[in-house]
Amino acid sequence: MYGPIGHGFGGIAAVFAAIVWSIGVFVLLLIVIALAVLLARFLWVGTKVAQRYLELNGSPAPRPRTSAAATPTTTAAAPSAPARTATTTTPVTTTKPRTPKPPAA
Repeated sequence: MYGPIGHGFGGIAAVFAAIVWSIGVFVLLLIVIALAVLLARFLWVGTKVAQRYLELNGSPAPRPRTSAAATPTTTAAAPSAPARTATTTTPVTTTKPRTPKPPAA
């Protein structure tokens, strides 16, 4: 600490260094708190949006679980019903009524 060339910059420089260090730590603390608040707000709003989406659209249909360990049966099964063909339905679109144009003057 006290090298052969003296005692550093002196007491006033140490006071200024402590003040600068304190301000830097305070700024970093504010940044960390702001990031934590933004993260919590993001997660809270995201949860509310997800709940609202499920309220409006309903939850998605669960996917059937397939078991990879299922062993095939060795007995012949009875003939099953003919396979259904996939039918596609066109979505019903509703059009908004057109706004009437104002009469020409």
